[in-house]
Amino acid sequence: MNQPKSQLPSRGRARRLGGTNNRPSTAGSWNRGDEKKANESKLLSAQERFNQATQKHFQNAQEVLKQGTQYEYESSSEEEDLDNEIIVSKLTEVYQDFGSDVASGDLLKSTAQYLTDCCQSGALTCLVCISSVKRIESVWNCEKCYSCFHLNCIRKWILEGIGKATLLSDEYFPNREQPWHCPKCRHEYCKEECPREYLCFCGKIRDPEHDDMWRLPHSCGGHCEKFLQNPNCGHKCVLLCHPGPCPPCPQTIKLRCHCGKSEPTMKRCGVGKWSCGKKCQRYLTCGIHKCENVCHKGDCKPCKHTSTKMCQCRREQRIQPCIEPNWQCEKRCGKLINCGHHNCEKVCHPPGECGRCPHDSHIRTCPCGKQEYTNLQCFDEAPTCNMTCEKNLGCFGDHKCSRRCHVGPCGNCSAVATNKPCRCGKRERTLACHKEYICDIKCQKVRSCGNHPCKRKCCDGNCSTCEQMCSKLLQCRKHKCQMTCHQGPCYPCPLTTTVSCPCNSTSLVVVCGMERTTKPPRCRKRCMVESNCHHRERIRHTCHNGECPPCKQVCTLQLMCGHSCPDLCHDNVKSKKALRPWEPITNLIEKLACAACVVPVGVACLGRHDVFTFACHEARDHSCGRRCGRHLSCTNHVCELQCHLIQQAPDDVHAGGTCAPCEWECLVPRPSGCTHDCIKPCHPGECPPCKKRIRKRCFCSATQLKFLCHEWTSGSAEVQIEMQSCPGQCPKKLGCGHPCSLTCHTDECLTECEKKIVIRCKCRHLKQEFLCRDLKDQIINCDDSCKKLKKLRAAELRTTEEKKEEEQTSEEKTRNNKKSSRYYKGKPKVVEEVVIIPTELERSSVVPFVVTAVGVLAAIAAMLFAYYNQL
Repeated sequence: MNQPKSQLPSRGRARRLGGTNNRPSTAGSWNRGDEKKANESKLLSAQERFNQATQKHFQNAQEVLKQGTQYEYESSSEEEDLDNEIIVSKLTEVYQDFGSDVASGDLLKSTAQYLTDCCQSGALTCLVCISSVKRIESVWNCEKCYSCFHLNCIRKWILEGIGKATLLSDEYFPNREQPWHCPKCRHEYCKEECPREYLCFCGKIRDPEHDDMWRLPHSCGGHCEKFLQNPNCGHKCVLLCHPGPCPPCPQTIKLRCHCGKSEPTMKRCGVGKWSCGKKCQRYLTCGIHKCENVCHKGDCKPCKHTSTKMCQCRREQRIQPCIEPNWQCEKRCGKLINCGHHNCEKVCHPPGECGRCPHDSHIRTCPCGKQEYTNLQCFDEAPTCNMTCEKNLGCFGDHKCSRRCHVGPCGNCSAVATNKPCRCGKRERTLACHKEYICDIKCQKVRSCGNHPCKRKCCDGNCSTCEQMCSKLLQCRKHKCQMTCHQGPCYPCPLTTTVSCPCNSTSLVVVCGMERTTKPPRCRKRCMVESNCHHRERIRHTCHNGECPPCKQVCTLQLMCGHSCPDLCHDNVKSKKALRPWEPITNLIEKLACAACVVPVGVACLGRHDVFTFACHEARDHSCGRRCGRHLSCTNHVCELQCHLIQQAPDDVHAGGTCAPCEWECLVPRPSGCTHDCIKPCHPGECPPCKKRIRKRCFCSATQLKFLCHEWTSGSAEVQIEMQSCPGQCPKKLGCGHPCSLTCHTDECLTECEKKIVIRCKCRHLKQEFLCRDLKDQIINCDDSCKKLKKLRAAELRTTEEKKEEEQTSEEKTRNNKKSSRYYKGKPKVVEEVVIIPTELERSSVVPFVVTAVGVLAAIAAMLFAYYNQL
């Protein structure tokens, strides 16, 4: 089935094949005609390959379907019913416009019934094995009753029946050919007609196929073409190969009416002659009256009139029905017979039928037949002769009559027979010869039935047939065999049973005993079983066998919530459970309660924040999980609780009695400059004035001031400057290094210093006072006094250095002496303190530095103090 991809040109490949050579090989002009022809040829070749591939796919698919269908039939124990309406209508389409008389006839109905049974699963039953005939099994059909049998079953039936009959008849009829009979209709077949092959219904095809779902099972699918027998018109059956009798001939020919008065008309051959509707007017059998019925088929009905009729001897007459024209009176004929001596002794008879004289004969004999007489007349009696009669008396000893020739019977034999055997030949006895000897011994031979002994006294060997009833239980297991006791298996039960659908609208006639295993016929009418649930009617479905399918309608019962149940009907639900733990599991049918309602319902949360969709049975008051968000009484915060039930709320915005109270501190922004918290919890409106005392350094950072927070924050900038200014002098240093001369202030210090500064000469002997602002490169030069002082200081310096050298020399000697001493003990080192007394100029340069360091330290201390107060 799967072909290589190279053989399946796709759309893209076809497009490429048609456009691979769009340009001419030469450099000339564009040749559009040649290109079009090339493209068309390539497209045609691609289409041919595509058609070939499609055909191969189709053939392979058919083979797979055939194999699958065959496997399905072979592996399935139950066969699906074929669509008998389509198949029957297809087979009988020639008879669609057939006359109503024929369409309703028994023959056409019988054919249609055989077709329907052949399509329905289980309708055909083999009477030998009493089992259904499958579509794939080999069968044989009786040509008389059209019954269907398994080929193997009928062959076994024939061989067993002929074999047993032969064993019983070979003793008396050694050369007789034994026939066999149909198990149902007892139609006789000769031994050579034993079926050996599986043929279709028309007998033309051996082993017909059974894999076509639209073909009648066991049919070859061709035309029947059997010569029609009803009527025997010489035409052939035009139906497709079919079971059962052939329907009437559908050929159209010219036919006269029954009475022959109307002109021939085109009619169906199977219809035969037709009725013209006129009176028949043919003479009845009486020859007097005419038929008054409408043109009819067959002979006219007997005449219902009466008339005067003569008897056969023409002596008497009486009124007699026309249907009985001949009658006899009770008088003897009495006419003289042709011999002229005797009269006719017959009762009333037609004239001229007296016959010859019974005594008239050319040659006559005596009573014993030994003496002949030729000259006797009919009225003369033959005389007896004098010889012995010698007629055989028919006794055991074959004795003859010893009397002289006589008229009348000879009588019984008077002799006595000795050792006369009985009829069966087993005993002997002395007895009168004319008497039959019957002994008391009963015959022990088995009769032809092979089951019962003869039991007749003194049987002569010709045992009578068994007269007892067979009474064996037939294969139907319901009835007993009504035949006399016989050899071999009993014939199948001749009775039939009707298998009907539950509504009894469609029925199927099956062999007795098969109603238990035969599948009821398919009925296309509506199932009329009443509903077993709360719905008024079931869902429309066709008639079926067994329980109705469970109700698939929507329950629609009203639930407690007011909605209707959307599930399928659950009034009768099958379940497997055990009523008690120790009991087996059984199938129970119970009514289940309606499931919980799942209709989506919108439910608002407790805080009315949003509407959520829930299944109806899960709808309840719920929290959405959000923050409540309602404005508290403080008007600054909202309820921080998770969504909850609101009670005693004035509106949808403000909090109710169930909301949590505000536990926050007052978070209203403090006035600019206030670093303290509000003494009240979170409250509406403005905060009260801050009563905290704050400490602030003055602008000069020399003094720490204290005042109320609200006084500081509520004051203007001028007031705050006034409050932060101390009465002390500003400690800030000017550019010259002197402190500011103003009191504590916030703006910049003075640019011109008013401080008085003493300037000395280099030797610091001479000095002079100036204002700091006026001091600009002022230098005091030394004079003579300064030079003298300098010389004195140099002498003092040299003296000091010499003293230092001497002291150092003495110290080194002392150390050397200590190192050389054994009993050295550490003594404290004597260090001579040298006090350097700074000069006036050096003092004047150190003081500003010290003052500046002290101010910086004071400022740092003030900042730290303020920081700790804020904490």
